[in-house]
Amino acid sequence: MKDGGSLLATFESSRYSEWGEPRNDFQLADLFDAHVTGDVIGPHGNSYARIEARHPVLEGFNDTALLPGAENRVPISTAVPLTLSVVPAYPAFPPEMVYPRTPRTTEPAAVFHEKGKSRIVYFAGDIDRTCWRSGNSDISQLLQNAIRWVRGPAPRVSITGEGLIEAFAWETEPGYALHLLNYANPNMTHGAIRHTYTLGAQHVRFRVGSDRVVRNVRALRSAATLKFQQQAETVSFDLPNLADYEVVALFLTSSPP
Repeated sequence: MKDGGSLLATFESSRYSEWGEPRNDFQLADLFDAHVTGDVIGPHGNSYARIEARHPVLEGFNDTALLPGAENRVPISTAVPLTLSVVPAYPAFPPEMVYPRTPRTTEPAAVFHEKGKSRIVYFAGDIDRTCWRSGNSDISQLLQNAIRWVRGPAPRVSITGEGLIEAFAWETEPGYALHLLNYANPNMTHGAIRHTYTLGAQHVRFRVGSDRVVRNVRALRSAATLKFQQQAETVSFDLPNLADYEVVALFLTSSPP
């Protein structure tokens, strides 16, 4: 972190030793700028966080004061200004009893701060696990925003389109290779894939080296030459569709045909 790296952590990260023994506080408490104040809380019938201040991680949540929270959380204290506060759990039924009992708290649901060139995000709850199990789109958006903010400047490769894709980019002898895996299937949160759904067009922006000129872009598995444009360091092209897997090769002017 001293060299400008950034970190995103959740829940009980660094709470245990390498032998699984619990610590009284986070091993990375100084880095998180957060300290444990009690035992794990949860799960309950509901979980919410209140927006107390605007922040880039909260981009897109302009018309609400509340966000869905994690199923479990570690109560914490911090000296960082409050951005998201915990809304204590309250009855989920009957309807006439479904309302928060405490108007506001100062318990942080997350800590967002910067140290020099580093950006640190710590969520006090198991928000990643909750997102995976519930599929909640607001929690997913919150995590995506956090990842983008921690990451900083735009990545070398960006892909825009429908579906869930995992991508790997490599620099190769003839230029660059972009591997794309289609995870859009009815069993995506489990190990085995029963069936894949072919995705539609994917728009790719690939930032190459400042002195590199691309002369050809090809989808190798489908054996197709793709139209592309290069403006300065950025090469843009569309992949018409993605079945289960594709690799796109970007050939440089100095590479063999």
